[in-house]
Amino acid sequence: MIRGVTFDWWHTIAETPWLDYDARIREIRIARVHEVLEAAGVATSADALYAAYDRHTDLLKQTWKREIDLTAEEQIDAFVDFAGIHLPDDGIATAITDAFGGAIRAKPPILYPHISEILWRLRREGYRIGLVSNTGRTWGRILRVLQDGFGIETAFHVRVFSDEVRLRKPDPRIFEIAANTLGLAPREIVHIGDDVDADVGGAKDTGMRAVWFNTGLWPDAATDRADAEIHDHAELPEILARWRG
Repeated sequence: MIRGVTFDWWHTIAETPWLDYDARIREIRIARVHEVLEAAGVATSADALYAAYDRHTDLLKQTWKREIDLTAEEQIDAFVDFAGIHLPDDGIATAITDAFGGAIRAKPPILYPHISEILWRLRREGYRIGLVSNTGRTWGRILRVLQDGFGIETAFHVRVFSDEVRLRKPDPRIFEIAANTLGLAPREIVHIGDDVDADVGGAKDTGMRAVWFNTGLWPDAATDRADAEIHDHAELPEILARWRG
């Protein structure tokens, strides 16, 4: 019997506002960090910060290959080190952290159609609802505030972010954290996500059912492991009802 539903965040509940999101958010982050450093009297250059950012990207990619994540503080420490910057006090590090992670506020993500009403419908129907999200440079502490602003925060019984637990999908342990917090066994949960490896594969390896949210953004993506495939969240309640039994 299915009693819980967990969702991915990016490209499942919310979409980035630009097609060239990575490049544009990179510019915003560097501009915000540069402004913080200038205000604090710390000498640097945009070129040095861009070079540090790209080294930071490489660090994250290598870390993520091991299905682990870095905390916000670990990420900022690495970025500052790559930039060769000496910070005179911890307050500046805090300001850099906010400038880095908070850059998303310049252009917030967009919720997919129907997702808000579906979240609340599933909750009313008695499902335990969770979020299991890999993060990048926009950490859980930032995403929580954004979700609060969308008015969907209380739809979730649990929200699990990779930077906070230092694990990344498809590692089954991040799904297990969500399941344990929901008070359910993995076999009682369906996970919905767009990534055939991180979401579908990770959920199935944990013992959950998996629904592939096929956005069409990845034309070469395919999976034979999903228990169902949807293109719109409005399709989800009927699928879940068949499995509730």
